[in-house]
Amino acid sequence: MRTVFSRIVLAASAALMLTGGAALAQDVIQTRKAGFEDYKKAMGEIKDAVGKGDLAAIGPVTDRIDAFAAKIPTLFPPGSDKGKTAAKELIWANFPDFTAKAHDLQASANALKVAAASGDKAATGKAFGAMADSCKACHQRYRSE
Repeated sequence: MRTVFSRIVLAASAALMLTGGAALAQDVIQTRKAGFEDYKKAMGEIKDAVGKGDLAAIGPVTDRIDAFAAKIPTLFPPGSDKGKTAAKELIWANFPDFTAKAHDLQASANALKVAAASGDKAATGKAFGAMADSCKACHQRYRSE
């Protein structure tokens, strides 16, 4: 009887850990989706600011992007490739490159902030294009469309 009870407790514990892990994976997926939605919104804000010549508005937005980009690798823990996600399995197979691409986004956001602070609209537009390219480079390799 004791062995049967121990097996039941062990099985229940394993099931709880598995479903708890799945719940945690879904939480991180939702967190990263929200972050990428804010990133998309930020890109629109920057595009509008560049179009209006309001370069002073760009710095705070690039700070948001920089902060999010720093978190990107932590938002893709092992096991978070299951569920409603466009993340390709290649992320986890090539995590150093994926992390480098997040760092590239940070660097390009900072370069955009510097360009905008200079007041040079042409340099700001070019830096904005470079930041968009860093996003595209990651999506082409690591995101299912």
